Amino acid sequence: MAAVTLPVVSAGYLAASRLANKWVSLHLHSAFHSALNMVADDGELLTLLCAQKYQQLPDAIRLALPSGWDWRQQTNPDELFIWRDGILTTQRLSIFLRGSAQWHPEWPSPAQVKQGLPGALAHYQTLAQQLREYCQQQAINSVLQLLPQTWPQSLAVSLTANDSRVVINAQLLKVIGFGQGLTPDGDDYLLGYLAALWSWRQVESMEAHWTNLQSVIPPLLSRTNDISRHYLARGLQGHFSEPICRLITLLYSEADTANIRAAALSVMQFGSSSGVDCLAGLLHGLRTLKAAH
Repeated sequence: MAAVTLPVVSAGYLAASRLANKWVSLHLHSAFHSALNMVADDGELLTLLCAQKYQQLPDAIRLALPSGWDWRQQTNPDELFIWRDGILTTQRLSIFLRGSAQWHPEWPSPAQVKQGLPGALAHYQTLAQQLREYCQQQAINSVLQLLPQTWPQSLAVSLTANDSRVVINAQLLKVIGFGQGLTPDGDDYLLGYLAALWSWRQVESMEAHWTNLQSVIPPLLSRTNDISRHYLARGLQGHFSEPICRLITLLYSEADTANIRAAALSVMQFGSSSGVDCLAGLLHGLRTLKAAH
């Protein structure tokens, strides 16, 4: 069978860094229509994404896939991927990463987030209304209470900056691994919460809360699946998807409402409900910041 060469559109900064080594072997972890996950010997995931469907992820390589391509039909369970000298190969695939574009997110500095907090909070109601409207339009009925006083029969997450480590642990026991989907709803919500607070982790008002989250979350990650565990561990390190990074940056850059709404829509459109859960968690993070200031 002739080898197929797949063009690289871009690579996330963590993927590019990991593949800076001259030789890496990876095994197939999971395959979906437009995405494929590989796992290295150290347990870390590396993802191949359809560039036409997905935006940037830190650990992903985005490819220009042929029409009708389906990773489930192009791989087998014992697939071995070999990375050598800038080329990722299998028995029938070749992916040339050398010279491809790399994505590096830009985050607001601590000074920018402190100065820009009033502006970020001013967008809260707009984003909350946009979240409600999107859920109605897409008929999304979350198992989580995505906003206060909405979806009253769903699980409510009540994290605050003043919570003790014991209280946070009790909350996250209910949240991590909770819900449906490839990445459970509770995990996506928590990821958005971490994204909202990441730039504040060294600011006095949030430092203790972030330290508590860093302590509580890792022992609870065994409650969820490999993919979700990977994303949450990355979130604790400050690594998030391009749509999340863009929305956070815009919130602290005096962007107009139209640009904020467009960025929020990009977040919500990820997956069937993952993006909605993530935006809800990010809004919870803004509520936490407002209460602490």
